[in-house]
Amino acid sequence: MKKYLLYAAYILNIVVILYFWSNNSGALLSQGGGNALLAIGRLVGLIAVVGVLTQFILIGREVWIEQLFGLDKLARVHHILGQITYIFIILHPILIIQSYSMLTGKSFIQQDLDILTSFEDTIQAAAGVFLFTIVVATSIYIVRKKLKYETWYYVHLINYLAVLLIWGHQLKVGEDFLVQPNFTLYWYLLYAFVFGNFIFSRFIRPAKSFFKHRFYVQKLVSEPADTTSIYITGKNIEDFKYQAGQFVIVIFLAKGYYWQKHPFSISKAYDGKNIRLSIKASGDFTKTVSNIPVNTPVWIDGPLGIFTSKIIKSDKILFIAGGIGITPIRAMLEELGPKAKDMILIYGNKTKQDIVFFEELSQLSQKYNFPIYHILSNITVAEPSFEQGFVDKDKIVSHVKDLTEREIFICGPPIMLTKLVPTLKDLGVQSKNIHYEKFSL
Repeated sequence: MKKYLLYAAYILNIVVILYFWSNNSGALLSQGGGNALLAIGRLVGLIAVVGVLTQFILIGREVWIEQLFGLDKLARVHHILGQITYIFIILHPILIIQSYSMLTGKSFIQQDLDILTSFEDTIQAAAGVFLFTIVVATSIYIVRKKLKYETWYYVHLINYLAVLLIWGHQLKVGEDFLVQPNFTLYWYLLYAFVFGNFIFSRFIRPAKSFFKHRFYVQKLVSEPADTTSIYITGKNIEDFKYQAGQFVIVIFLAKGYYWQKHPFSISKAYDGKNIRLSIKASGDFTKTVSNIPVNTPVWIDGPLGIFTSKIIKSDKILFIAGGIGITPIRAMLEELGPKAKDMILIYGNKTKQDIVFFEELSQLSQKYNFPIYHILSNITVAEPSFEQGFVDKDKIVSHVKDLTEREIFICGPPIMLTKLVPTLKDLGVQSKNIHYEKFSL
């Protein structure tokens, strides 16, 4: 029901905005021509602002929304909504300029110059639109060229300046605000709510956690498959509680790492002693984590994610992992084992040497009596404990006879999710029983 309440609140906000707009600009629609276009232009501007504010909610990591949908789903909606919002941002000045051009008889360019020089803060607003354009164009380039996450992140910081530049003209020249003080008040409250939540969740809450626990690197342990486990502890660490399957966003406060922020799954169940992050060397940043000095302070944002046992409703669970995707699943196996759940693990890798936590998983399997099926795509020597091939329909059907009775947790590379989710649905598994997070921010 919480989701429905959230949807209802969002729709109510839209209704309130439409009400204030219709009270003033709505009357222009019946006049047709430039006046009707002016009304539409104003509405498009209001919708653009709502879109921008929604973006801040989606990426703000507010617990009240993140724990309902999961940060990965919010990030995907953020990506799609960002494109739609940008279209409205561009349409707003075009419609406004064209409407005045129709009313005054001036050319589009001349009318544009008149608005920029005659209306307060419109030059700043135009600069804000230009900055949004820069962010969109640069982001597309970064994604296509697969540049570092940090590059994408710092480019997106320009959005904050763009929002600040656009803010002024809304209340100073927006006719719907000038003639309706209550609308102005509502607009202030809307901004205060959004940015109050954003600042608290993105900065104040992690800062409070950092100064309370004084997180630092306790030790580093080399694992198989070019993986390093970083153990993090701190003051009153037992009070930093998380659920198996969750992840944290960390910054290691050491030379060369200050400006690098990354999400990593916690790879062991909560024990009140430390937090373990197991990181595979697969990129520029991850290849250097083994060099992080012991005692390095750590900034932690989280825990985050809903890929946890909290959503489980069945006593039968199938875990499917690929490569380093075993990290949250390994923690869940440890947490759920004492609860006598009926668990199965199917774990895909290239070779035996790529299996992370082979010994730990074997011990958990023996301790809690659940089977593990290792699927290797590149077996050089046949071994009875491993199967040749990929985690696919045949392997799943072969090892899981009661598939439709189980809840399924999948964590692995994107290609695994892309292939397995439709396969599981074709095998009769309901969408609500298939759980995954892409951990893509």
